[in-house]
Amino acid sequence: MLPPVDQILVMGDIVGYGADPNPVIDRLRQAGARAVRGNHDQATLTPQILDWFNPDAAAALHWTIKVLTPPSRRFLAGLPSFGRVGANRFVHGSPRRPYLFEYILEEDQARGHLDHLGDRVCFYGHTHLPRIFTQAGEFVPPIERETAWFELAPSALVNPGSVGQPRDGHPDAAFAVVDLEQRAVQFGRVPYDVPRTQAKILDAGLPPIEAARLAFGR
Repeated sequence: MLPPVDQILVMGDIVGYGADPNPVIDRLRQAGARAVRGNHDQATLTPQILDWFNPDAAAALHWTIKVLTPPSRRFLAGLPSFGRVGANRFVHGSPRRPYLFEYILEEDQARGHLDHLGDRVCFYGHTHLPRIFTQAGEFVPPIERETAWFELAPSALVNPGSVGQPRDGHPDAAFAVVDLEQRAVQFGRVPYDVPRTQAKILDAGLPPIEAARLAFGR
């Protein structure tokens, strides 16, 4: 379970993979979450960019576009490319050009973003990999139900991982809790009913790979 927090931030890709896009959006609304727009969210609004996606992802997005309700579409259309928490930022891809949906995967690449970011923290998604990048390099947190608290450098990129599509080889939903006053982050994992989720994806007629990958966290 997510511990008590002051605010929930979502780094995009709210829809486009699973069989419950509308209930997911409803849940985020009920929780008062703040979110930014991911590339999968963007594709439901501008289907012309579906050529950017692999065939299975594009097929899942075509299905999502058909089932989204008008309120869900309005929610996605209203999402910004980046958000602020005080002086800090949260984005889907990268802080320098959020609309390009860049994958941050390498230390040298991350340092370029950190130089631009200055003494701020930026929370990001897109890679689905829990990570901290600082000028000192890359830190990969251990896969634990609840990690220790890790101190954040003045300039840092923090990826909490993915709730619905983890890609680090572990199927449990991934998240992070951040204490901005203490400048520290704690990573967490929550198990969920993977077989039930897989069955819903297959019953909806979505590509089988979207179900199969959940069991492996890939």
